[in-house]
Amino acid sequence: FHSPLYPFPHYFPDAVHPTAPGTRILAETAYRAISGNYGGLQLPAIYSDGMVLQRERPLTLRGTADAGEEVTLSFRGWRGRAKTSRLGEWTITLPAQSAGGPYTLEVSSSRRRIQLHSVYVGEVWLCSGQSNMAFTLGESSDEEHRPILPDSLLRIYDMKPAHATDPVSWPVSFLDSLNRLEYYLPARWQRTTPETAASLSAVAYHFARELRDSLGVPVGIIVNAVGGAPTEAWIDRASLEEELPGLLRHWRSNDFIMPWVRERATQNVQSQDTPLTRHPYAPTYLYDVGIRPLEGLAIRGVLWYQGESNAHNMEAHERLFPLLIESWRSTFASSLPFYYVQLSSMNRPSWSHFR
Repeated sequence: FHSPLYPFPHYFPDAVHPTAPGTRILAETAYRAISGNYGGLQLPAIYSDGMVLQRERPLTLRGTADAGEEVTLSFRGWRGRAKTSRLGEWTITLPAQSAGGPYTLEVSSSRRRIQLHSVYVGEVWLCSGQSNMAFTLGESSDEEHRPILPDSLLRIYDMKPAHATDPVSWPVSFLDSLNRLEYYLPARWQRTTPETAASLSAVAYHFARELRDSLGVPVGIIVNAVGGAPTEAWIDRASLEEELPGLLRHWRSNDFIMPWVRERATQNVQSQDTPLTRHPYAPTYLYDVGIRPLEGLAIRGVLWYQGESNAHNMEAHERLFPLLIESWRSTFASSLPFYYVQLSSMNRPSWSHFR
């Protein structure tokens, strides 16, 4: 029961007894464990047509299937098999691949076959942070952002929030979705065209285009930036519980959290404001909705453009930022390079490399 319930502490208002949604998770977990029925073969949403896989490193694909089912993976003439565990989980590690494409990736069980078409192998990067990273090409009037050229080998997986964290009160229906950890709109891999790139992060696009020009291989960019998001929202719960538990307690009245962050969250949730109402700025929330779904995905590295929403407490951020990096490295099972923005005394952003 621990793993499926861990991201939902708000379903246990007294820390003991579950609410109705918590009870449903308990019941579903028990049913699946007894019956072995996990809904058949499934892949995480990030695995879809048109995706880019990271080159030159082993690729561990994860998914679910009914308990005991044998799952087969086929890609570029290679085949691998795994047996699904009693908890409905399977993993297959694909050997390191050279750049190329398009290919077809197939995953099958005795009752279902999933084919992913137009799959490429190249460089995959995650671009994250707050509004400076989320700022789109279409929002800029700078001619340096033009022209946006079609490029079928520059692929985008753009995770857009269903509501931006603007100074407005969100509808109750959306707050219910937040509590179910449904913050991002469904995303899909897209090739770059002037139309698709207009809503893409300007930083992410130009970084990807530089990679395409210099490396000459397919490039896949994942963007999940959220305007105003504090660092603690992107860190997993276990890390914060161990290293900075004070951040988790009554966060909207907690001096560890920047006042602007708390005030904006309170404004967004005022139509249904309870102590347990979730918000994207809450500690661990964006990790649960934006990083955990990418668990195990092989990527080359991360671009991180954030920090303003932690500027009130530099001492805390000195602990939070390395904690975020180790949290993500554990999630992606890799010693990822991080490139992050620091602001100089002239307020000119410069990129630094964190190892």
